[in-house]
Amino acid sequence: MTKTTQQIVDDGHFAKRLLDDVDFQRFLGEIEGDYWEMFNSSSDGDIGGREAIFMKMRGTQMVKQKLRAWIDNATLSKPLTK
Repeated sequence: MTKTTQQIVDDGHFAKRLLDDVDFQRFLGEIEGDYWEMFNSSSDGDIGGREAIFMKMRGTQMVKQKLRAWIDNATLSKPLTK
């Protein structure tokens, strides 16, 4: 799907709002903390379980990465002002 410039700017605005939201950051932090706890309590030999936990942790990181990319895209899409 091709977005208009306005949609890109709007997405960036909404992404920034989410990343600046204290509750959203707390939720993500709690989720990541839960995953770390699960990882640390898993046995060394549980390779499949650890891989699954790692992928869940990576998922939370990818959400933040995508939101930052939307913010960057919005910044680049805004017209330059003098």
